[in-house]
Amino acid sequence: MEPRKVQKVGYSTLSVSLPMTWTKKVGIQKGDLVFISEEGDGALRLTAEQGKTENNIEYVVDVDRCDNTKVLARVIVGNYVLGRSLLRVESNRRLMREQIESIREVTHRLLGIGIIEESDRHLLLQCSIDPKNFPLETVVRRLYVLTSIMFKETLDSIVDGDLELAKDAITREYEADTIYWLLARLLASAQQSRAVSDSIGIVDPMDIVQHSIIAWYLEMIGDRVNHIASGVIQLQEIREAEDNSIIERLSQIGVIAFNMFDKAVSSIFDGNLTIASDAVDMYDTIEREESTLMKRFQNGSSPELGAIMSEIAWDLKIIAEHSSAIAEIAIDSVLKGENEHCYVREA
Repeated sequence: MEPRKVQKVGYSTLSVSLPMTWTKKVGIQKGDLVFISEEGDGALRLTAEQGKTENNIEYVVDVDRCDNTKVLARVIVGNYVLGRSLLRVESNRRLMREQIESIREVTHRLLGIGIIEESDRHLLLQCSIDPKNFPLETVVRRLYVLTSIMFKETLDSIVDGDLELAKDAITREYEADTIYWLLARLLASAQQSRAVSDSIGIVDPMDIVQHSIIAWYLEMIGDRVNHIASGVIQLQEIREAEDNSIIERLSQIGVIAFNMFDKAVSSIFDGNLTIASDAVDMYDTIEREESTLMKRFQNGSSPELGAIMSEIAWDLKIIAEHSSAIAEIAIDSVLKGENEHCYVREA
């Protein structure tokens, strides 16, 4: 923190000089506009004209410093999440085929980014996302809907033994990942820019933290559902008619976990503390049912069947834990604003 002395200019105007290092960093010159906004705690926030410098900054990704294509892909994703618009991916020697394929694959999984220039030693990537076209609540809802569809398809595939439903659920995770990285980019950009924060509908800076956690939980739930769908495919190959009762019991746990997940996320959008509390309470039922199912596996089920179903039951329990955490965030969010459960009493 750098102290600055307030100066009086003319009869009534007070002024503070701008730090030279900051003006150089953001490209401020004489005659340019700056924007002043008041924060909730009374502090003033000073920002340069939106988009003045960021769109002209080119970030270089050194391929030679990346040990393998997985590291290269993660570096590109990291730059995307940080809100950077122009990436030059370059090497001191000719790019190898697997490196180019890795770059192309990762750009296909990231919304709004593409290759605009290419040579034997570099590729230039540009992201054209305008945050104001992606309201935060709309993007979170999209991730929730995709995860919910995956979950429902997977549960139906357990009961019906329909492998196509399980495969559909696995395929949808690709789109869910795309929405998650977009959401991560929007939240990171909102943290760096008040203008972006306002454009995507964030009023309280604390919302950035809460939505970042919610997005992470939704992503983790999607990964667990994907793992369950893979387990269902394995289960279908070994299940017998006499296994139907225990598989039906597993699907019932899945239905409870799905309802818990649905209530938890719905309470985020609706601000309903009672529904959020109900979702938290459902975790005890999941834990109890999962424990009962594990005991049944110890009484005569084949080891292979038991192993697969134990993994599925464990995934459902983890989904329930994540859903409970989302519901608790919803409760905190309700209590943060005006509500009927908690209020200020004037002295």
